[in-house]
Amino acid sequence: MSYNIEQANSGFLSLTAAGLAEGTNSATFKTVNTLTFTNNGVFKSKAATDNLTFSTGTALAASQACLFAVWINTSGTVTTTQGPIVAADDPCPVPTQATVNVTLVGLIKVATSSAATFTPGTTDLSATGITDTFYDCMDMPGSAL
Repeated sequence: MSYNIEQANSGFLSLTAAGLAEGTNSATFKTVNTLTFTNNGVFKSKAATDNLTFSTGTALAASQACLFAVWINTSGTVTTTQGPIVAADDPCPVPTQATVNVTLVGLIKVATSSAATFTPGTTDLSATGITDTFYDCMDMPGSAL
């Protein structure tokens, strides 16, 4: 079930850029900035956090790409969902929201070269043949990136 409509229409917005970036430890990401967001219309904040892990995902084979959505809940727990896997040069469809009461923080696009693979939580984002792009989001984009 997709909760993206709830996220966009019910007070679930990131009000400041999280500053998504590669984490310090292997196979992690981080938020560089304090994040101010609303969860069901209630203001919340979370300090910058390093070494966040991908909570879900399917491995990408060579020459593939996808977007991972980064979510935060009311208690500050960060989780991810994975969008559809496409060819590395194709636009990546946006992921869906897997649970209720989470706010989108941003998106991480991961693309593999013809000689690399990527396994969420195992492969480092700076590994050879891996290209990552970080997007800070207020809410979910309306089209593929």
